[in-house]
Amino acid sequence: MKYKNQVVNTAAFVSWYMLFILPTIGMVHAQVESTFDTDVESWLVTGDNSAAWEATTGNPGGCLSVNDHATGDMNYIVAPPKYHGDWSGMTATDSLSAQIFYQHLGGGYQVYPAYIFRIAGPGGSAYTMVGESFHPTEGAWTTYTAYLNPADWVIETGDWNAILSNINSVRITGEYYNGTEIVRLDNVHLTSTPVKAFIPCAYDDFNTGGTGDWSFANTGGVSNPGSGGNGGGYLSIADKAGVLSVALAPAKFLGDWSSLDGSGIVTADLRIVRRGGTAPDISEFIRISGPGGSAFVPIEPAAFPESSLVWKTFTYPIDASAWTVDSGTWQDLLQDVSECRIVVEFYDGTDTIGLDNFGRMASDCSSIDNTVQLHDPAVGSCGYHSMVNLSSVAYDLRDNELYGLVRETAGSGGGLYPVTGPDRGIRIQSYDRPAHLIFDTNGNAFVSEDYGGNVYRKEYNGPSGVWVSGFHSGDDDPYGMTFAPIGFNGPSVKEGDILITDRGAGGPDQIWSFSTRSPENEQLVMPDPGETDQWDLTADPDGKVYLCDSLNADNLYSLDPDGILTPLPLNISVSNLLSIVYDSIQEQIYVAGGSAKAVYRVDPSSGEVTLVADGFRNFHPCCLEIDPPNRRLWVADNGYNRVYEFCLDGGVPVNVAVGLQGPSRPDPAGWQIPLFVAFYLPGADVLEDPAVYYCRPTTTKTADSAVAQVPGIAPGAYDVAAAGEYTLLNVRRSVVVAEPTASVDMGLLLEGNANRDNRIDLGDFAALASAWSTTETTPAFTESADFDRNKVIDLQDVALLISTWLTSSPIELP
Repeated sequence: MKYKNQVVNTAAFVSWYMLFILPTIGMVHAQVESTFDTDVESWLVTGDNSAAWEATTGNPGGCLSVNDHATGDMNYIVAPPKYHGDWSGMTATDSLSAQIFYQHLGGGYQVYPAYIFRIAGPGGSAYTMVGESFHPTEGAWTTYTAYLNPADWVIETGDWNAILSNINSVRITGEYYNGTEIVRLDNVHLTSTPVKAFIPCAYDDFNTGGTGDWSFANTGGVSNPGSGGNGGGYLSIADKAGVLSVALAPAKFLGDWSSLDGSGIVTADLRIVRRGGTAPDISEFIRISGPGGSAFVPIEPAAFPESSLVWKTFTYPIDASAWTVDSGTWQDLLQDVSECRIVVEFYDGTDTIGLDNFGRMASDCSSIDNTVQLHDPAVGSCGYHSMVNLSSVAYDLRDNELYGLVRETAGSGGGLYPVTGPDRGIRIQSYDRPAHLIFDTNGNAFVSEDYGGNVYRKEYNGPSGVWVSGFHSGDDDPYGMTFAPIGFNGPSVKEGDILITDRGAGGPDQIWSFSTRSPENEQLVMPDPGETDQWDLTADPDGKVYLCDSLNADNLYSLDPDGILTPLPLNISVSNLLSIVYDSIQEQIYVAGGSAKAVYRVDPSSGEVTLVADGFRNFHPCCLEIDPPNRRLWVADNGYNRVYEFCLDGGVPVNVAVGLQGPSRPDPAGWQIPLFVAFYLPGADVLEDPAVYYCRPTTTKTADSAVAQVPGIAPGAYDVAAAGEYTLLNVRRSVVVAEPTASVDMGLLLEGNANRDNRIDLGDFAALASAWSTTETTPAFTESADFDRNKVIDLQDVALLISTWLTSSPIELP
């Protein structure tokens, strides 16, 4: 072929002569070149290496030398921004060329190049010169010339024209032996000048494997595990003793940033995979520099999560007010950012830092590495929580936080973790490959272990113990759980019990029940119906229970209290049904399909299936959680290490007002309290009967009332109960909730219920006496006895206790 890519292995002078003098090879004088006469000219080397400049070892003069630390498999040399841009005006007579010197010093074995040159951009990637015939001649300079003829290139992704339209990565292989070697680069030439093409949404999500075009200095090794990131892969960067580890962003992030001034951002996700020693103050985190100056932003290591499982996003506006300019001017710096340096070491011991989703972004760019697409207009995105290895989540009404399970052995981190709140990611209880988690209204957690065959109960802020030690002789596999709804009463179950699937991995497939009030006493509700995999179940507020079977894509099932299953045919098949929850406001079922990695909405009255969201990476069984009154749906995506939070439409907002006791109650902080609000069927025993809806909003002060809003309740008539954390329970009967909004005054809440037993008596006096005359900073101080929330246990609290002495819940309001 006329422009067949060429390798010339001759003496240095002949190589140079052939490259520039002989007209027969169709060359013209280079328009973009790197001769390395004075420095490395902003070229970088990927992996745990650095690009060193040598003044006299080039061909001739200076050259770039690959400083190979021999800790990785392969090195690539990465071109600076002047090689980037629109190459579409170039023809097959244009070429990219370079001279490479290689010398094996010892150890290892020869490796043949996967390519000599690789070009890539938003439109795809391509490479050329592969294999043994392109291995450089040892001890001599080898000239490589790659013509821009698509027939000479292997297209990895995209198409040739799309690739050339915007090149933002040019690589040259820089390793030919996996032992000790010398590799030098000189006289790189591109025969035409690219048209500059600014990329407003430049980012790396590290999902394609490897380290990309990133370069590093002073590290103990860099790898991409391929999973465990805030999304897919990430860069795992180990530090090196005695020096500060840094990462250098690829050339696609550099260049003219002027158009982003005042509107763009720099963002990075960090995870402390391993930490050792203390975290000293870090004077700078990200530094940008160029001919016009330099600037940096700091980072506080104290801002990092304590957990090695949690990712945190750091975002900095591209604005002079957010950066410290320590040379030149901000405007001059942005005109040509030639280096972006990131500190990736934060502890004075041994640490490993995770870096993911780095971006230099315009204000209208989409979030990085978010493949989830919404298709249902009734569902909106409310963000996500990033935490590694979560398989299932549950919402605790008691403390208004989300919790999750890591499905590993206890020794490998398996157990119960907060997903939100100040202690997120810190294991609070170890379990062996836990399967599912639910909370009762008092904040007690029930956790199933299908391998061990047990169900555990962990008290709110208390110990964990076996609650149900198996169901039958043989292999127990307890998995999904739900509370038996109002009216769900049968021979082996009553409303308020927990229903649980035994998925039958090595034994029968069954449904069991057990009480939340006393351990053991499990009852068989549904005998083995045959070959099924019923991972999960859910309940509506009208006495119905629904199950999903991963082996049956065409039906959901309803379960009656006598253990009879009734199919609910679906109009669209959903393969590998893994999880199911019920939205009692809109009277809709949500299910997770493991094959399509998608979430669907099912109308239980018709079986009509609607696609809600797809683009997830991997589901475990019981991956869905819902809180209908707060209009929230959570999806645990174990593959992307995220819990996606979705906002649901529907429901009537209800404003709930209460009066609070205490003349010295701080204003407004003392009026901002968690308010427990429950909606019951009319005539309910509010201390014994299950609620239709239960929620815990936070109040704000409005005039002389504390007001909270319940986001959404189904229209209807209810008995409403409300209490503070340490007050008695007030009840107002026959409250009508109707569109568009509703309001209910729940009266004055009576303080003094320190031990939360619904009666003001000696037990509450004992709690107050044990904390008498203490303040918030005193070890003996207890919030439960600070009835007026003024951070002091004093006579005001005694007065409130006396005023409600021997009063009991519920307080019936007129």
